[in-house]
Amino acid sequence: MDASRAEQIMKSADIIGVMYRNNYVWIEDVDKGRNTAHVTYLEEHNTIHVGIDQLEETGPIKQLH
Repeated sequence: MDASRAEQIMKSADIIGVMYRNNYVWIEDVDKGRNTAHVTYLEEHNTIHVGIDQLEETGPIKQLH
């Protein structure tokens, strides 16, 4: 993934799946200058700093009502 796409996903009104090392994460912040992002693991709720190129978009996720 590139920094522009990571920002689009972060700002999107839709929920778009993103994985880091086979775990779903939520993009909290993007640093285009360093090409990094702060992400939070959805299951563990811990936040880490990762290279944006290590993030993988999995597509839109339907909301459960």
